[in-house]
Amino acid sequence: MSTHLRANPWRAYQCLARQRLGQCNSTARSFSTTHSLRNAGNNPLRSAGRAKSEQDFTKSKRSIALSAAGMVVCGAAMYGVIKMDVFGLDALDTSKDKASGTEQNKFEQTSSRSMKMDGPPGFPSTGGPSVIPLHGQDNVDQVATGTSTIPYFPTTIRLPAATEIDNKQTGDELSTSDGDEYQLLGLGIRTVSFLSIQVYVVGLYVAKSDITELQRRLIHTAIHPPTNDITPVSGVGVDAATSLVPPERQQLKDLLLDAERGDAAWTALIKDHGIRTAFRIVPTRNTDFMHLRDGWVRGITARAQQKKPLPGAAAPGEFQDAEFGTAMNDFKAVFGGGQRKNVPKGQTLVLLRGAQGTMDALFQPEPTKPMRWMGRVVDERVSRLVWLNYLAGKTVSSEGARQSIVDGLMAIVERPVGTVVQRVV
Repeated sequence: MSTHLRANPWRAYQCLARQRLGQCNSTARSFSTTHSLRNAGNNPLRSAGRAKSEQDFTKSKRSIALSAAGMVVCGAAMYGVIKMDVFGLDALDTSKDKASGTEQNKFEQTSSRSMKMDGPPGFPSTGGPSVIPLHGQDNVDQVATGTSTIPYFPTTIRLPAATEIDNKQTGDELSTSDGDEYQLLGLGIRTVSFLSIQVYVVGLYVAKSDITELQRRLIHTAIHPPTNDITPVSGVGVDAATSLVPPERQQLKDLLLDAERGDAAWTALIKDHGIRTAFRIVPTRNTDFMHLRDGWVRGITARAQQKKPLPGAAAPGEFQDAEFGTAMNDFKAVFGGGQRKNVPKGQTLVLLRGAQGTMDALFQPEPTKPMRWMGRVVDERVSRLVWLNYLAGKTVSSEGARQSIVDGLMAIVERPVGTVVQRVV
């Protein structure tokens, strides 16, 4: 073939030209295809995505604008309601102001007629003692107990007088209308087992008219502790003291809470006649008198055994005579006989220690119903041991109650004798 091309040069030139023209057409087709692919991004798929993004942005701006407008409208509406006094609050405030103004005018009129200045005994005054609230009772009628079952205890209660209880039979109703008013000193919850199961709420009350005598005994116990382990308070005029300073109060508090020396201190306070106190007990769960009685008997027996004289002692123990055994039988009979044996949750039992140390048991099924007399134990030693079971020693029936009661006593001795509140304000 090469020989033929050499023989015909023109023909050879045409063949070369056709080959070159074919390569150019191929390159042009390739360029056209590449250009069309590059322009594919400007086609409908990409344009549709960009349009959707712009619509979402516009929609978000519209939502924000509507929310802002809603907040402005709500604020304006609230302002309008307040300014127009739709609910009549201004009229209510005006009536309250008028009422308070009336009370103030009455007070000013009463004050202009007579003004009495109260103070401790010895100060020139024709009025009664100054009003000083006790611990936890700052002008309220109820004190929180710490349990939702029995949420509150009254700060004051009225109990039958001794003359009302005399000559009563078991189950007889008692009237408290002419009785004595008692002030709460402290309260706590009685729990049992390692699970701390709540049994009842217990509070100690003292007759208001006996608070002054209680103050004197507390101050005397602080100045002359009934134990050799504590140094007595010394100094000029200490025996004439009518209140205790903070260091003396702390020493008295430590003494009352001491596991070993506290028994003698509490005995000095409650053994002698003249102070009427009462334990108010309200069960947090259904129980019965036998169960409560057994707990008290175990406590009395344990404390009586602690006072047992040593072998070979000439004098018998304080709780070892036959009269004490008879008194214990009377105590068991108070809670072991009768038709009513159950004590449902929320009902009230009161152990009342009289001025001579006798103990009366009172039961009140409902707050609106009268109290009923259950029985009496005359021997002072029984009630004293029941009281010490809550107040003194290493183990007490309710540590929370003891702490609260001691705090209440500290509030008493920080005031001069005769100036503690004698009435509820």
